[in-house]
Amino acid sequence: MRVRKSHWPRIALLAAVLALLAAPAWANVYASGLAQTGSMSLSYVLNEKADAGLTMQVWQVGGGMVYSEAVGFPNKGTHNWTWDGTGYVPGNAYKVKAVASSSGYGGWTQISTDQTSTSFYSPVGVSVNKLQSSANFGKTYVSNAVTGTTAYGRATPEGIYALNADCSEAGFSTGGVAWGGTSGPWKSTIGPDGHLYVVDLSNDLVHELSDDLSSATQLIGASNRTTNQWVGGVHVSGTQAGGDRAIYLVDSNYNDTARKGLIAYHLGGNAAATPGDTGEQYIGPSYFAFYPYDVARDSAGDWYMCQYRYDPTQAPAISKFLDGAPPINTAQWETAKTAPYNGACDIDIYEPYGWIAYGNYYDGFVRIFSMSDGSYVGGFDAGTRMRSIAFDAAGNIVTVDNMTEWMRVWSPAGTNTFTTESWFAIPEPSSFAALLIGLPLIAFRRRK
Repeated sequence: MRVRKSHWPRIALLAAVLALLAAPAWANVYASGLAQTGSMSLSYVLNEKADAGLTMQVWQVGGGMVYSEAVGFPNKGTHNWTWDGTGYVPGNAYKVKAVASSSGYGGWTQISTDQTSTSFYSPVGVSVNKLQSSANFGKTYVSNAVTGTTAYGRATPEGIYALNADCSEAGFSTGGVAWGGTSGPWKSTIGPDGHLYVVDLSNDLVHELSDDLSSATQLIGASNRTTNQWVGGVHVSGTQAGGDRAIYLVDSNYNDTARKGLIAYHLGGNAAATPGDTGEQYIGPSYFAFYPYDVARDSAGDWYMCQYRYDPTQAPAISKFLDGAPPINTAQWETAKTAPYNGACDIDIYEPYGWIAYGNYYDGFVRIFSMSDGSYVGGFDAGTRMRSIAFDAAGNIVTVDNMTEWMRVWSPAGTNTFTTESWFAIPEPSSFAALLIGLPLIAFRRRK
């Protein structure tokens, strides 16, 4: 890679960024929503200001970096960037990497602003797309379970709300589903296919929504449920296209002693569960004394489930289960059954830090534990009544609180950096010759 002299200040900034990378880092600033806007240009969204700099890199697919440009210290929001063609070789394809860095904070800090787009009457579920292979990478999805007007003054119909990583609005839809009841769209998750899966607690169903949220596929029906089964949470593995998709539904009914726990449905390449298939008991029921409310799974295939209870001595907030032959009824570890570890109704994991977290329904506190042994790591006061939390790709925590009626984003402490790679490749640009006409002669010399 050749670099002209005018790039030396940029190289100095890049060196500073690399120095940050060498130190322990907490990643809270990141670029998402990358979209190709032209043959050599793209747009991106920053979730907060890159106050330690942003560098755009161009990498040949299957090869190395051919270009690097420090673009300054852009603020939160949407930005545009154009590659000037340096390093381009006809016939090759390229991907763009956005390396964002920040000096960070001294402790957990709210980085979102309480505003119209983050105000919800009954927010009970939240998930964030963490797949860089998805065009929706970085988007947050909030389930608003009940139609109503917030204290802030926003009318929020029942349905699914999408937000960009900077908390700007990105759409609303019911997906064509008549959610109904008082617990409408409930918890959600992003599957390996990048699709949003949403639980309907009122009707004990789960739906797969299209990429633009305009339509939904109902994945189980009346013949797939037993009499007392509640559908309170969902995890998805595999994809329909790959022929190996499975959905795991949390039966959170305290009284369902026959099915309480985790139920697996092996869909394979089917669009929905086969009629009459009631699934396989995967975890439980004998382990759970109270209300299992949510599930998460790590890259090793091991499981984490929470139990909702006011009295912490009656059930652990979180339990870890090693994957194995179902049904699994022995935990590898449990969080301590002591105050204040109660009120766990939603969990999420962040493997780069080895964290599992939940938001407390009773006091609004987010508590974080070690994935390896369940020991307490730390936490912060996030509101009044936590209903759901989700990590984003950079390690921030998104919370929804149906008492304060806010969705909020919280950043951990420390300097940080995060690299986002475009989900699309830039092919040989059809307009490249036209672009060269406007470049000075030095551009041609640089391309020998």
